[in-house]
Amino acid sequence: MSEVISDSVVERVVSLPLVSSTYGLMSSVYSNTKDNHPYLRTVCEAAEQGVKTITTVALNTASPILGKLEPQIAIANDLACKGLDRIEKTLPILHQPSEQTIQKCKVL
Repeated sequence: MSEVISDSVVERVVSLPLVSSTYGLMSSVYSNTKDNHPYLRTVCEAAEQGVKTITTVALNTASPILGKLEPQIAIANDLACKGLDRIEKTLPILHQPSEQTIQKCKVL
């Protein structure tokens, strides 16, 4: 019996070179900003704590519901993956790291 493994559309989007490299770049800028600006660090850390708290509450609240909606979520994920397939074919730039995209824009 072979198991069918379904890709998660979120995992696929995050693994696109343009998305992952842009995330890395923005994460670096964010960290450097926090390190170099003490007042912004305080604000950022407060915002981060707020997001963690909200996420924990949301996950605890949504978990029972998500279990019941698993078949519908799987269908939505499958449709989203098919849509992403079309977008990836239409926009090959998604398969390039952000640095390469920036360089090409500078040339134009």
